[in-house]
Amino acid sequence: MQKRLHKTDWWVFSRALTEMTGSKTDKIEIITLRDLHFAQSFELATDVFVHGSSLHKALGVTLLEYCDYLRPSFAAMVDEGLSTVAVDSSGEVMGCLIWADFFNHRYSSQKTPDKFKPLVALTEALTAKYTRSFARGEVMLADMAAVAQTAAGQGLYQRMRLAAEAHARMRGFRFILSELSSVRTQHVLLNKMGHKAVAEIAFAQFEHEGKRPFAAIDSPPSLILSECML
Repeated sequence: MQKRLHKTDWWVFSRALTEMTGSKTDKIEIITLRDLHFAQSFELATDVFVHGSSLHKALGVTLLEYCDYLRPSFAAMVDEGLSTVAVDSSGEVMGCLIWADFFNHRYSSQKTPDKFKPLVALTEALTAKYTRSFARGEVMLADMAAVAQTAAGQGLYQRMRLAAEAHARMRGFRFILSELSSVRTQHVLLNKMGHKAVAEIAFAQFEHEGKRPFAAIDSPPSLILSECML
């Protein structure tokens, strides 16, 4: 049976983790993402991905298009109670990590607009390479991660991941999966946090409906699925 973590437990863990890591972000509290911080987190995540993701840039996705497309699935994942948000002393959202039970989100169940079909096809092709057998509540997927520019370079991304991994462990999950599409996330997870690459698709080789929509992306050269055993 999965164990739910009370918000107080999150606060205690976040404080303990800060003391352990000596993070410069020690005035930032990491808690479960709930309704109070949903709007700020959604705004941060969509802005970061539209303006910072090479995948979204390759497809020419606008902020309005992405907001309309993402909102239903973003809300569904947040409702699972696994996602985390980093909040400073003034209540401002400094970062968020959107997590989901991989069993529930392995394949997209919503109607996909034409512009996003190559992206959905790419991620489904990647996760199809994951061969481990698993049940609901065993594998947690890190779907989105965003850090505010004002908090960048201070270790907040790693701190959010450590907090979420501890939460997942307490909930009974056995593995964590992450889709890594940037040089930074690939470096942090594979080289610094000990995650293992279990699947990979080269952008230059991926085809969708006779086209190679991500062929212009060369840094990084591929999308990687990483795994971490809890």
